[in-house]
Amino acid sequence: MPRHPDATAALVTRLGDGEWHTGPKLAHLLGVSRSAIWKMMQRLEGMGLRLERSRLRGYRLPKGSSALSGERIRSGLHLSGIGRETDIEVLSIVDSTNNRLLRDPTGPSPRVCLAEYQTHGRGRRGRSWTGAYGASLLVSWGVRFTVVPPDLQSLGLVSALAATRALVREGFPSPGIKWPNDLVYGHAKLGGILVELSGEAGGPLWCVTGLGVNVDQASCPPRTSRGDAISLETVAPTLPRDRNKLAQALIEEWFQALDVFHRLGFKPFLPSFRTLDALWNQPVVLHEQAGSRTGWARGFREDGALWFEAESGLREALVAGEVSIRWSPP
Repeated sequence: MPRHPDATAALVTRLGDGEWHTGPKLAHLLGVSRSAIWKMMQRLEGMGLRLERSRLRGYRLPKGSSALSGERIRSGLHLSGIGRETDIEVLSIVDSTNNRLLRDPTGPSPRVCLAEYQTHGRGRRGRSWTGAYGASLLVSWGVRFTVVPPDLQSLGLVSALAATRALVREGFPSPGIKWPNDLVYGHAKLGGILVELSGEAGGPLWCVTGLGVNVDQASCPPRTSRGDAISLETVAPTLPRDRNKLAQALIEEWFQALDVFHRLGFKPFLPSFRTLDALWNQPVVLHEQAGSRTGWARGFREDGALWFEAESGLREALVAGEVSIRWSPP
């Protein structure tokens, strides 16, 4: 990790215009040595930032870059209710935005943390979340509940719904929601959500919700055994991808949804999921510790549990687990 992440962020901001910048000019503007600039460029390339180099002209980002800015995000933000006094932090590099908020469960509430790059980003079941520097939206919300909301296990689904509303608001086609925590276009994953808790079961409870969205294709890992990843760049290549505006929309929609969820639980959101449910009536594989079972996904219960119908016709409500659209019925 760079010793001076603020200098790294400032460097990326300077390169954000898409123009050529020489090493000596960048060193002068940032108040560091030319050797420091070279080392930061090496590190950034190691983090997946796509740089162009020229012996005569220096460095540039071919597409420019919309660096995250706490000032820009705060300036256009309209929050009320639970989110009214939100503290927002924007980091260049962090182990994970969820970890950042989980380390201080007694601090101000609510809090939002965004980062350009995660060294130890993760998803559910201990999986890693990888992405190039500045190519994703990585954001976590931390909220303290003195009274635990009803249907807390479905907060990930509600957060996914808030994210779809934010993307539609910014002009993108609505992704589907794959229970329990994914945003998808078709069978390709656009983003994922991880909810983590700290505290007592009856409250008070510190709740951290993390969201990662692939904005540029550089943030997408190669195809894995679990399927493809997709980005907003691929879905809508002609639309602007201003991550600061997207962050504003995500933060606003998340807190609006949280206000309703905190009072009424999952039930008010149920109608929206009938059009966004990526698993509806799909043949699926249910992955469990003891093995896998095949069946059909039959929508959501009022508390956000997934109705799974086994081949025998027996239905059960899943409050946690993992399913995939892999099985083709005869």
